[in-house]
Formats: sequence, C-alpha cells, structure tokens
Amino acid sequence: MIVVAIIGVLAAIAYPSYQGYVERTNRADMMSEMQQIASRVESSKINYRRYDRIPLSVILSGALASNGSASFPAAGTALYTVSVTPNNTTTLSDKDWVIRATPINGRHMDGDGDLTLNSEGQKCRDNECGMADEWQ
Repeated sequence: MIVVAIIGVLAAIAYPSYQGYVERTNRADMMSEMQQIASRVESSKINYRRYDRIPLSVILSGALASNGSASFPAAGTALYTVSVTPNNTTTLSDKDWVIRATPINGRHMDGDGDLTLNSEGQKCRDNECGMADEWQ
C-alpha cells in the first residue's frame, strides 16, 4: 500500500512537469518554423524582386487554406494555424509582413497564446513584444 502511495505522489509531481516540457517543446518548434518562414520570405524577395510577387505557397509549408493560412505541424496533429499578413490569400502584398501562429482551439497548445514575428524582427507572445525573450 505504501508503494502505491509513493508511486501516486511521484506521478502527481512528474505528470504536470512533463506537460510543461511538452508545451515548451511545441512552442520552440513553432518559433523555429516562424524563423524559417521569415528566412524564406526574405530569400524569396531576392528571386521575385518584389514582395507582392512572392506566392504564399513558397513561404508556408503544407497545404494552404482558402484564407492563405497553413497548419503546423503539417504532418500529424496540427497545433497552430500560421498566417503571413498582409496578403491577398495567394501572394504576399507588402514588405511590412507579420507571421502569426495561433493555437488551434481544443488542441494541446490551446490557451498558450499567439506568437508573432514581424519584418523588423520583433517577437510577440500574446501582447508582450520586443527583440529579446518574449517568446519564452
């Protein structure tokens, strides 16, 4: 009986810690993908010579929704909806872009807050913005 109680106490401590670790890992994966999207935007600008000619399908991986957004991760259970604005649902329309990752309702990251990255390198998590550790 004592062994069962000890296992119960350890499980009650370990499981929430594990859940926090999984959330931080998923957020870090999304942040990395957003940095890669930003890199694809800027490198595509060189190829297309203007921002308004860059197809969203080039900078967003996975299948695009009708509103020009994509899900992340593309394989497995999607946790975020990723969009790049301003856009006209098929191409990027301005040099002042913002990448937004919104957690999908009812999924594991629901309630974690939106992540954004803009063309100036400013990062935001919910409404806290800056150039440092705001994503953490």
